[in-house]
Amino acid sequence: MSIGSAHASDKASASASAGAAPTARLEPFVVNLASFDRYLQTIITLQMGAPESADKVKLFMPMVRHAVITTLSSKDYTEIQTVEGKKTLIEELRKKINGALSTKDHDGVQDIFFENFVIQ
Repeated sequence: MSIGSAHASDKASASASAGAAPTARLEPFVVNLASFDRYLQTIITLQMGAPESADKVKLFMPMVRHAVITTLSSKDYTEIQTVEGKKTLIEELRKKINGALSTKDHDGVQDIFFENFVIQ
């Protein structure tokens, strides 16, 4: 590997991290699903539109967790086991969390990433 290619690689990494959107990782969730015979264990990371919104998540954490728990526990496992079901869930969670944060869509949650998603 030449020095020039290492330098270019470092520059690309620096550019990627400098342009990265702020995130807020939530503590794990374990909730009973609507049918009560199954539960969901998940870890969620929020991609925020503005750095101050990521700080706001910490401040409003009880309301954020409440919004997530009530949304997740209202679902039947058949609704959320497919890719399409997860996409619908992400959009619903995004709207409810932004509501809990009282943020505009462009500043609030932009996307949601499931780091873990286990239905048992």
